[in-house]
Amino acid sequence: MTQPFSNTPTQHLVLTVIGKDRTGLVSQLTGLVTQCKCNILDSKMAIFGSEFTMIMLLAGDNTSLTKLEVQLPPLAMSLNLLTMMKRTATHKGLERAQYQVVFDGPDSSGTIRQITSFFAEHKVGISSLKSKATQKDGKDWQVAEIRIDLADKLLLDTVISGCEALCKNLAMTCSFNPITIEQ
Repeated sequence: MTQPFSNTPTQHLVLTVIGKDRTGLVSQLTGLVTQCKCNILDSKMAIFGSEFTMIMLLAGDNTSLTKLEVQLPPLAMSLNLLTMMKRTATHKGLERAQYQVVFDGPDSSGTIRQITSFFAEHKVGISSLKSKATQKDGKDWQVAEIRIDLADKLLLDTVISGCEALCKNLAMTCSFNPITIEQ
């Protein structure tokens, strides 16, 4: 992990941005982050319809994050962007076993709800979810990639067999792939 520019205690901020997509938005936003001496620890960006969306986890000392919190609203207003910021702590739980679970099959209303409810009922944490509906052979099709965290590796067999049963009901397939975290 890259360290923030300052030697004072590191704090964290989640920044969410949404607005009409246009060239240069990522550059302008990351430029302000750098100018305020904050560090981007994690980020995701996507275009939904014609809307640009981005979420970042930033690190910095209190002065750096406060500077960003003050300077971002005028920039966002000038770019016609909606923003939301929230201070947060670092994520605890990297000691858990992590798996990438991929669901693939016909798209229907409520599929993601059923899958995420299954994980919630089994006390399985979801740390990432990416879902895309497309057309395949003239049918509505969905691929969902879900990163899960298992506090108890012994639960894995139960989760796998439960997911397989759920997928059978949804006419989908699923695959589990362990994720190795580099230290």
